[in-house]
Amino acid sequence: MRVTLNDMAYGGDAVGRDPGTGMAVFAWPGISGEEVDVAINWRRPNLVRGLVTRVEKESELRVEPPCPYFGACGGCQWQHIDYAGQVAFKHGILRSQLSRVGGIADPDSLLKSPLASPNDYGYRNTSHFAIDPQARSLAYFKRNSHALIAVGVCPISNQGINALIPRLNALLASTASAEELSEEPRGIMRVWKIAVRHSEATGQTVIVFHTRPGGSAVALPGRNTGRRQHTHGPARPDDGPNMEGNPEANPVFPMRRRDVKKAVNALAHVEESQDLAALTVIEVMDDGTVNLLGATRTAGAATSEAMADTLTGAYVGDIGQERGLQGYAPPLGAWQEHLGGRNYWVGPEAFFQVNTQGAELMLAEIVENIPQGMELLVDAHAGVGTFAFALAGRAKRVLGFELDTASVASARWTALVGSSSNVEFKQGKAEILLAALPDGERPDAIVFDPPRVGCSPWLLAEVSKREIPRIVYVSCDPSTLSRDIKILSEKYALSSARVIDMFPQTYHIEVVAVLDLM
Repeated sequence: MRVTLNDMAYGGDAVGRDPGTGMAVFAWPGISGEEVDVAINWRRPNLVRGLVTRVEKESELRVEPPCPYFGACGGCQWQHIDYAGQVAFKHGILRSQLSRVGGIADPDSLLKSPLASPNDYGYRNTSHFAIDPQARSLAYFKRNSHALIAVGVCPISNQGINALIPRLNALLASTASAEELSEEPRGIMRVWKIAVRHSEATGQTVIVFHTRPGGSAVALPGRNTGRRQHTHGPARPDDGPNMEGNPEANPVFPMRRRDVKKAVNALAHVEESQDLAALTVIEVMDDGTVNLLGATRTAGAATSEAMADTLTGAYVGDIGQERGLQGYAPPLGAWQEHLGGRNYWVGPEAFFQVNTQGAELMLAEIVENIPQGMELLVDAHAGVGTFAFALAGRAKRVLGFELDTASVASARWTALVGSSSNVEFKQGKAEILLAALPDGERPDAIVFDPPRVGCSPWLLAEVSKREIPRIVYVSCDPSTLSRDIKILSEKYALSSARVIDMFPQTYHIEVVAVLDLM
């Protein structure tokens, strides 16, 4: 059908109306303001979805996507839209969600101007890849599919990651066939995902081979796989396009451990290559076991120096025992990233903001909305302590609550290295840990940063019960943010909200919202 598109939806589609019936039409890759022909491929009683087959009237925001895989790959949705237009559309989507879902009568009076990412390409410090066993290559999922598309480059990933893609593809191509390896009972890794992290600030690179013993590509029962993953919807946008746990979507690629170790040792002799100077390679098994497969001399020296500088004096022993730091060492395979004037030690499965330069803008927005001189601040979804450490100078005491074991271990080591004596991390659910605080320890402010499903209703109830004066809510889903704002509206009023674009070329939206006790 021929459709005039007049809006953009959260999810990446442009939206118009069937001229005959008035039914909503969601069309990709359309742009608001265009007149297009749409081939319908999905239908419901009140809406249809389809693909744009022809653009009759083109938007001035339409640009040529630079990625050779755009359209087929499911990672990016908006490379065909000029970047300034993307940011404006995200601002509009937030406005719409606050009005329709959040019940905010005049959102424009509360919305602050959106902040664009400093880099709209090459911004990702972490990328997750499946493996295409036929192409013997790193791969992403195709759009709306579990089919794989082999990749040799990822324009939204940073230079360090892109430097490793061809090296990893060469390693995958050179490994023995599955038939050959089936004859070898030992020393075989069954790889279902490869993650690469690279910091442009520290030069640290970590490659993680995720493996399983057999059966499925799902973590073993009872294992906490991280607060950013959940069972009630898609994972955070930070996770990348191939974090699906479905075993059919993640075929296993067998590799010899010794082949990987040999490749790492070969790289150790070419450390003059700056993009690989500090490289660590690890294996993470489904049960959480971490095996070191190799590291360059520079990577090993960075860890040794940090331990030598930190593990001296009675102070370290006292703090280490108080905070449960076993062995007084960073998590095995930890990756170092620099943010907000501090180096963070991030365990191989711990969450960290994927856009470091964008995270600097987000930190500044959060700090601006937290008053000085507080007695107690709570970071309810602390992760590796990104916000807790940034806000340590604004409160006598900062408590970070975090469910994920790997993130807590990372945060505690970062606190030890940085001598952050007023920041403490507790492992567990935020609603339980907050309720356990004595009545006399009412926080002056609390920071939320939940996964896409939003905050637990029990956490919202506990915050309302304690009448915490200020909430700073960091959200990666404007619909669940708006829902939670509505739930809190009996006691809290929205003071401001701002889009911080952490995910250029995608529809994903990061928001910092401020709510005050009425």
